[in-house]
Amino acid sequence: MELYTPESVYRLDQAAVERDRFSEVELMQRAGERVWRELIARWPDAAAISVFAGAGNNGGDAFVVALCARARGIDVQLLVQGDLARQSPTSAHFKAAWQRIGGTWEDWQQQELRGDVIVDGLLGIGLERELDADWQVLIETINRSLVPKLAIDIPSGLSGLTGVAQPVAVRADLTVTFIGAKIGQYLADGPDYCGELVFDDLGVSRQTRNGVPADLGVIESCQLPPPRRRNSHKNQYGHVLVVGGDRGMSGAVALAAHAALRSGAGLVTALVHPDCRHSLAAVPEIMVLDWDALARKLEQADVIVVGPGLGDSAAAGKCLQKLSAAELPMVADAGALKREFLQSLKSRQVVITPHPGEAAALLEKTTGAIQSDRVRACRALVKACRATCVLKGSGTLIADAERIEINLRGNPGMASAGMGDVLSGIIAAMLAQGLEPYAAARSAVFLHALGAEMFAEEADETGLLASDIIARIPGLVRRLRDGE
Repeated sequence: MELYTPESVYRLDQAAVERDRFSEVELMQRAGERVWRELIARWPDAAAISVFAGAGNNGGDAFVVALCARARGIDVQLLVQGDLARQSPTSAHFKAAWQRIGGTWEDWQQQELRGDVIVDGLLGIGLERELDADWQVLIETINRSLVPKLAIDIPSGLSGLTGVAQPVAVRADLTVTFIGAKIGQYLADGPDYCGELVFDDLGVSRQTRNGVPADLGVIESCQLPPPRRRNSHKNQYGHVLVVGGDRGMSGAVALAAHAALRSGAGLVTALVHPDCRHSLAAVPEIMVLDWDALARKLEQADVIVVGPGLGDSAAAGKCLQKLSAAELPMVADAGALKREFLQSLKSRQVVITPHPGEAAALLEKTTGAIQSDRVRACRALVKACRATCVLKGSGTLIADAERIEINLRGNPGMASAGMGDVLSGIIAAMLAQGLEPYAAARSAVFLHALGAEMFAEEADETGLLASDIIARIPGLVRRLRDGE
């Protein structure tokens, strides 16, 4: 799967006309007819539909849907917002076809909606500005309706680039999108506004699609460390050193360390505040020492995880100061996500794992600014911190100086305490077993998300705990090795 910016989708659309010899009328007809097929397949008992059409090409698609519904004998309430005199010749073609069969429309004036389904053909992917008050009232009226809502290409008001509402957007139950899947449908609030998402390439050839490079790759598989040889020992699979666990925060270290072990690390040592040593006794496979042992254990370690539960104490600061001189591969999370520390690191194999709030602090921006353009923020973090970046959240992004991809797996149950600690441990284990930082990060993100999906196969995702992911890692690795 590949994702595109709105600008790239426009290029794909034009390439389809030029190279595949599609007429614009044919592409619009195909789009509208696909929307109609999806509508009638999901709501076969609909006796009437309310179709909203704008002045752009989305409005033209909406006229095609209206024509299909009328041909089936379904009552159509066609409502228009915008000046149809500004329609493209292609959209005007279908408006004329609607008029020829006696079809009429009404300008939107907050009248009662009488359809069993609402079709949103108001605004397309080119929206780059905040909607004015009239548009906001219209979209809020649509959202208040209790009937199902189907969006053509993208819910009106949603940015096709960032997944952010401008400032409101139609909350669709189903979105049928065309030509190229849009980045904004998968980032930030995009999935919530789009509902179920159906993609149709409208018959555009692979050759034509190859001529317009995708803007964002989707992680659909992962690289695993090679299977172990029978004649092997623990030191061949890496020694992970987890540094964190200030007073009252030992659980974060326990989760990261346990996840590293379950993900294949040969040895794991946890360095914590002296008061926390007893808290990690529940996992006997983890070696536990005080922060004072850091210099000695650095000589034995292969990979470092720093930050889970680390806090901001003076003693924690001394740990960071010592770690800045280490040249080992490193995963920095939570308490280690400080710009001064990251920029001082000698290691050139660093993976950072910020959530949006931590990313905002690193880039000296607001969390809202990060979420308003997650792709740009992720790239900025790579540059500022000289590291591979995992920007966590809805549509987790993985990037280094040359690549960027998005993870679409997992579920909302992952919004619970300790998930980031588990992810850090998995990344460290992948590094310890020989994967380079980008491969380690993307593989860990993928495994982490699949663990959440496996849990949801057995129980409701709402009760998902970070430790539930850890328990499922070995089974997931087995499934992936077996090609399941």
